[in-house]
Amino acid sequence: MIQKYYNGKPSYGDDFDYILISRMKLDKETSDNILHDVYSNNYDVALLFGRQGIIAFIYGILIKLSLSVKKGKILPFGTIYSKNAYDYLLSKNIIPDMEKNMILGNVLLLKNRSFQHKSFYTNLKCTENIRFTDFLDLTIKRGNMFKYVIVGISGVFVNEGMLLLLHVPLGQVLSIIPAIEVSIIYNFVLNNRFTFHGRGHFYLRLTKYNLFNLIGFGANLGVYYSALYYKTNIYVADFLGILVAFIITYTTATMIVW
Repeated sequence: MIQKYYNGKPSYGDDFDYILISRMKLDKETSDNILHDVYSNNYDVALLFGRQGIIAFIYGILIKLSLSVKKGKILPFGTIYSKNAYDYLLSKNIIPDMEKNMILGNVLLLKNRSFQHKSFYTNLKCTENIRFTDFLDLTIKRGNMFKYVIVGISGVFVNEGMLLLLHVPLGQVLSIIPAIEVSIIYNFVLNNRFTFHGRGHFYLRLTKYNLFNLIGFGANLGVYYSALYYKTNIYVADFLGILVAFIITYTTATMIVW
């Protein structure tokens, strides 16, 4: 089960502070060493991290991009509390628990400057703690990536329509320029309204969106021609170019433009 928190409280809505996608089981030697370090240095909170599996790593990246999370997430896999920290959590009606309240307790304690904490990075492998249905819910139902793709597909038809209208008066060479620009503006308006629900700085955002889309277009061409140079199938080369362009445009859109 995925654990989501918003403003320090368990959340089942679209907004959240942190997501827990992995868990870790400590062996006795590692646990004893960490406990000794914590108690000897009088830390209030110790956050334990391990090696994420490839699935959790990919999930984390895609969830972060799809939900436009610009700040990094704390993903602790285990927590040790001092008696002082434990009493503080109890005063907030939170019972420190490895499953339900782990992140919530960490958020409250780390926001309280009177508590000392330390992160321990172990070499232990963590197991995934997120179901595939949760992943789909966050990336498709709640996220922006799927809506961004739909807008992009509709933008292709706008591009083709502009080419159809302009290729006779402007010619095949020049007609592609306004066609690309009109489709970029079209995509921006729809993404600004429906995908990211943008507020303020409309023209500045449009300028940045234009810039990054042109960079993506250049990368598309570069990958396409490079793939052809190495005797790649033309359709495979086209797909690779589109994929690279999508990664660039969506990443910059969700992290910089909006």
